[in-house]
Amino acid sequence: MKYIIIGSGGVGAYYGAKLLSSKCDVLFVGRNTPHLHALQTKGLRLEHPTFSFNNKINAISFDCLETNIIQEYDGIIIATKANATLGLAQELSKKIDQTKPYPYIISLQNGVENEKILCQYFDTKKIIGGLTRKIGAHIIEAGYIEATGEVETIIGALEENDANKAFLLEFKNDLLHAQIKCEISNNIKLELWKKLIINNGVNGLCALLKIKTGTLMNDEKLSKIVYSLMCETALAAKDDDVMISINDIDEMFELIKKFDSIKPSMLVDVENNRTIELDEICNVVIRKCNNQAIIAPYTQMLATLLEFNYSHK
Repeated sequence: MKYIIIGSGGVGAYYGAKLLSSKCDVLFVGRNTPHLHALQTKGLRLEHPTFSFNNKINAISFDCLETNIIQEYDGIIIATKANATLGLAQELSKKIDQTKPYPYIISLQNGVENEKILCQYFDTKKIIGGLTRKIGAHIIEAGYIEATGEVETIIGALEENDANKAFLLEFKNDLLHAQIKCEISNNIKLELWKKLIINNGVNGLCALLKIKTGTLMNDEKLSKIVYSLMCETALAAKDDDVMISINDIDEMFELIKKFDSIKPSMLVDVENNRTIELDEICNVVIRKCNNQAIIAPYTQMLATLLEFNYSHK
């Protein structure tokens, strides 16, 4: 199939390179940055312990993405920061003629609210929830990505019908052919919250302490804080009618404990003086706990320290 990837940083570039390597047609879309310019002039170089890519690619700026181009593709993979989703959805809705067939929109972002935002601008049946885990992928220099991890993808329709079920199967097969593990979930909301359990557990702490996940999880006292943050996330999920068990929390805790030591996205953002996904990872937990008259002291303290140190920069 043919895919547009919006957000050609670490994760987007990894998926694009893997899909290209398996003979899919991929269009990379980004903002006008030195990274996009390098992709357009020099191509994409990506290094992973089990995969290398160094080729010319088809890359354009978001401003140049036109309605007639979009309608040639089967899927739009969104791999931007979650704090860009609202603006992106507003802009993308102006570029898509929804009176005609248009691509499925797949979110592979952090957070649990991207799909809800996208559904405000597009048919719910066209929105595919998704997550990618066990991956660390970052821009080292313009046009050059380093990635690590045994990448896994979980995808699912928010509102199923025969058409999006067929698309999910084709998308899954394309990812498997590209040697990316993939499974289809009939409860994608639960899977998104399970990923947030990991993100709220380790992302902010790593950013605050400026350490990798391995250092965090191998410290007995720090790992107990991680577990408490995960428990608060599970409580927050009840506000979305998502029930997460202690077994689910334990599973996510063990998953990140055994995973390769990486720099989570928030730490990379701090190192590069970029806006951190505070609302999408920490504050959503606080807000949804507050809706239930529940206090989330660990997440509240972490968010306050992160905001004081980094959000105002």
